[in-house]
Amino acid sequence: MISMLFAIFLIISVLSAASAVPIPYESTTDPNLLNEVPSPYDFGFEFGDDQGMVQYRRESSNVNGEIKGSYGYTDSNGLYRNVEYTAGADGYKAVIRSNEPGLSNQNTADATFFVEPPPPEVLLEPISPEPEVFIPEI
Repeated sequence: MISMLFAIFLIISVLSAASAVPIPYESTTDPNLLNEVPSPYDFGFEFGDDQGMVQYRRESSNVNGEIKGSYGYTDSNGLYRNVEYTAGADGYKAVIRSNEPGLSNQNTADATFFVEPPPPEVLLEPISPEPEVFIPEI
């Protein structure tokens, strides 16, 4: 009985697989988009406050789709980070200049680091304020 059920199941499986017809795939991508020439662009911004904080970003691209840019900040204590980057056929590459605590001149992937010591007053600041402990009254 079990071998009969197995045989019927096997026949149905083979017939199902044999009758399967591949469905043609139609691309939904416009073929004209694949050959579109990149449009060059150029943008940037910078802002700050009266305490000495400045943030900025600049970026531009060319007709080959290659991108060059930079972004960064300087805070009121003199900490800074400046990232200059390119992106194109060779991938993303960055040069990072900073004096943030905890960084080192150890390069990673396609990022090159140039690290200076942080300002002394930054090293004297506590990393975080003392945590507040909340004890509910019962």
